[in-house]
Order: sequence, then C-alpha cells, then structure tokens
Amino acid sequence: MAGPYTSKYDTSPLTGNNGQSDDNKTDEDSGKDLSHLVPQVSVAWENPPSFNLPPRDSGGSGGTSKDVAESGPFLMDGPSVRSAEQSMLGGLRTSSAAYSALRGKVLATEYEMFGPKEKAQPAAAMNSTTPGNSSGGTSNMPDGDTDPEGQAQLTEMAQNFYASMKPAMEKALWQIANSLELSGQFLAMVNRAGQTYAQMDRACVFPEPPASSVVR
Repeated sequence: MAGPYTSKYDTSPLTGNNGQSDDNKTDEDSGKDLSHLVPQVSVAWENPPSFNLPPRDSGGSGGTSKDVAESGPFLMDGPSVRSAEQSMLGGLRTSSAAYSALRGKVLATEYEMFGPKEKAQPAAAMNSTTPGNSSGGTSNMPDGDTDPEGQAQLTEMAQNFYASMKPAMEKALWQIANSLELSGQFLAMVNRAGQTYAQMDRACVFPEPPASSVVR
C-alpha cells in the first residue's frame, strides 16, 4: 500500500495556515447586527434613455483636456448597442427582484431556524425512572437534570451558530447589492457613450465652401 503524499506547500490539505487549525479563531462579527449594511435595491429605468437625448452632465470637477487621442474611423452600431442595453436591463431587473426576496428572508431569520426554540425549564427537577427520550426508552435522570433530550444544549448551539451566520449572510447581501449597483453604473456609462456618439454624429457637417475660388 502506498504511503501518504506529502505536499511541500501545505502540511495538511484539510486545514489552512499551513496545517494550523483555525478552531481557536474568534469571529469578530459574531452577535453583531449588520442589517444597516443591507440596502434596498431597485431598477430606476423602465427603458434606457434615447440616444437622441443630450448626455447628462456628470457633475465632475475636472478640467477639459485639449489632448485628443489619435483614432481612425470607427462605427457604432446603434441598434446592437440598444439591444444589449435592453438585455442587460432585463437581467438587472430579474437580479434585483431575486435580491429583494433573499434580503427579506435573511432579515427575517431567527435562531429557531437552526435548532429548537428555547423553552422554560420546570422548577423542580425529576429524579426517577421515567421515559427519558423520544424512542420510548427509560433513563434514570440525575439530580437537577430537567432536560433529558439535551434540548437546551441544542438551543445553545443554534444560538451560537445564528450569532455568526446572521452577520455573515448580511455581509454577503451587502456584496451582492454592491455588484448590482456597479452593474447599473456600467449600464449608465454605456448609455452615456451612445448619447455622446450620437451628439457628435449630429454635429458632424461639411464646412461651408470658402468665399474665394479654390482654383487658380
């Protein structure tokens, strides 16, 4: 039988940090409420603005550059760009709706989803031979044991898991929302580029002929 393969990069493929376990690493976000990071997302456009409209002022504070990059003739296929805009806008609308549905589920998550709900314990402890578990068997509970099926321990595990999982889900939603916002900004840049091209195209006219004859 062949011996185990030893990697020169990682002493153990099952743990990170070169074989060092992260079991003792604490979760800095555990128990935090990060719902304020989770925005509502919606799509503002029903349809992309027309290329015949002048491009909106972006409100930038930079100066106008007099340097013009050299470029050969180029052509923008307006119908193809418009079709791509419509397709991306539809995808963003679908993604926004899915995000909103997921956001509602995450914000409504409680620890009971991961384990049994915490219940009040009886005031007096039982110490007799009684049915001790759901299988119908009997167990002799020690003094003070009022939770023969370990419900309290399961509840505590669920609460601890929830304390770490809830902020992790909220941070994931925050990243998704950022991605959707950046996608919307990209779509707005494509639309502005189309409007800018159309504006330049409308301004391109042949100059008036000179007053004097060009033939000598």
